Amino acid sequence: MKNISLYLYTIFRGNLVGKDQDGNKYYKSNISHGVKKERRWVLYKKDNDPTKLEPIWQAWLHHVIVEVPNFKTKKNFYWQKKISPNLTGTEKAYLPTGHILNKERKIKRIKNYESWTPDKKK
Repeated sequence: MKNISLYLYTIFRGNLVGKDQDGNKYYKSNISHGVKKERRWVLYKKDNDPTKLEPIWQAWLHHVIVEVPNFKTKKNFYWQKKISPNLTGTEKAYLPTGHILNKERKIKRIKNYESWTPDKKK
């Protein structure tokens, strides 16, 4: 557990609401905050990467939906893709052909531009 204060807060003030396919646990506070919305948070199973969370749980965490997501009644549409994490900053990150760090550019010697000459005809 990386954040001991969040873990202690979860033990004393949190109610377990649900768990997703990756093993992340979702909580809400069991104390009243007056007119404010209840607090909702997630304890990650492995690495703290919010881009790996299901969209339905993300909506619940941000108070977009009120009811807790239920995966028994969840309907997947044919056009929905499986969630992929954000790969920016990793070796699997997308680099276009003209990017400086792209290894193919160094091998093929790809130019970033084509110089223009006014008298050249096509």
